[in-house]
Amino acid sequence: MITSSTEPDIIRVPMAGLKFAESPAALETLLGSCVGIAMWDERSGYGGLAHAMLAHSPGTATSPGKFVDTAILEMKGQLVARGASPYSMRAKLAGGAIMFGNSKETVGTKNFEAARHHLEEHRIRILGAHVGGNQGRIIRFSLKDRSLQVVVARKVVAVI
Repeated sequence: MITSSTEPDIIRVPMAGLKFAESPAALETLLGSCVGIAMWDERSGYGGLAHAMLAHSPGTATSPGKFVDTAILEMKGQLVARGASPYSMRAKLAGGAIMFGNSKETVGTKNFEAARHHLEEHRIRILGAHVGGNQGRIIRFSLKDRSLQVVVARKVVAVI
């Protein structure tokens, strides 16, 4: 018997990873102080999700998804290679939690600020964010409707 599923393919993005897909697939990752960068082309429905661990590359990044700056450059390049214009690119951000301690200047804060800065520098519009706090979260980015679902402690706490 052949069955068909109406559920989209869910592609898991590992820590320091970067994956791309097209509608109706969904990309998913687990974040703590890392920042998840969902970026897509508004016209084609093609996009990606990065799980960036650190804000800035030392210049020798072999894994572009590991650093916010190189992840954004790689994502923009992949989208342009598929015909996107920078003016049709959009982004959403999540993560950047304060996992240890209570300092305001944390890895998570630096990751989020770097993502915001680099996206603005590349003129990529940020349509939403769910950042900070002191708990990790799972995010699922649907390329079908460009929603970013945020799950904390097994509960959906936001859809942006």
